[in-house]
Amino acid sequence: MIIVVAGVLVTNVTIKNVLWLLIILVAVWYTFKIIEKRKSISKNNDKSQEDMSKKGIDAYKCDNCGCWSPGDKCNNKKCSKEQS
Repeated sequence: MIIVVAGVLVTNVTIKNVLWLLIILVAVWYTFKIIEKRKSISKNNDKSQEDMSKKGIDAYKCDNCGCWSPGDKCNNKKCSKEQS
């Protein structure tokens, strides 16, 4: 069989060579597909972590003991600051 590829005459084309070519093309295709999937999964994880860090919580930092407490007053029992 004689085939012309990009202006080059190819004369030794067998079914075995065509099958190997297809196997190589499929392997390369799926390799790139897997790489793209990993990138998209990584990007989605980065976005979800970014969203979590942006939400934050309402907290109060005591000037006296330095502890963080939810709400607007210090909840540390050992803090000498007057609890009100």
